[in-house]
Amino acid sequence: MGTMTEKQRNILLWEEPFLAALARWGNIGRAAKAAGITKSPAYRIRKRDPEFARRWDAALRDAGAAKCRAAKQGEVLPMAYHWERDFMQALAETSNVSAAAARAMVSTREVYDERRRNTAFAAKWRAALYEGYCNLEMEVLGYLRDPAPKRKMDVANALRLLAAHKESIAKEGAQRANVSAAEVRASIERRVQKLREQIAARREREAG
Repeated sequence: MGTMTEKQRNILLWEEPFLAALARWGNIGRAAKAAGITKSPAYRIRKRDPEFARRWDAALRDAGAAKCRAAKQGEVLPMAYHWERDFMQALAETSNVSAAAARAMVSTREVYDERRRNTAFAAKWRAALYEGYCNLEMEVLGYLRDPAPKRKMDVANALRLLAAHKESIAKEGAQRANVSAAEVRASIERRVQKLREQIAARREREAG
């Protein structure tokens, strides 16, 4: 599909309100709502019009800079920024970026963009994953030790999650414990292997 010129499509009435809201909040969903549209037409024009895409990126940079300034000065951030709190809480609970973004009502693209350009946000992301990892490990261990658990648990999927986040957790754990990531990684591997053995033993008991 070819690039659209301003003359070809004219300036749509929602564009300026959308870009202004985007520069203020740094949130595409909320900017679209403020402009009275859904996100689809905004993404469509962004894909077809380089100038609109440039202004979009500039608005996000402005929002990020304003957020950093406000944080440094101890100012209260606009309500639109509160999705970060919801996202981090959900990420710690689920260890799932898509699910956490959906709960916070933002797109995965937005949260990944924010992580890339905001070191403080990236640090909170790692901390949330670390917290979620520790919580999940304790849940699995508690489930295996309970002779009559009140709810079923998909332990196989839980182990997959623990293994999938091993690298990022090793880095965060190493930083917290002031040891090498290799040491933490080895410790994680031992714990996951022990959980696998406990799961196998439990299945044997249940089968018997």
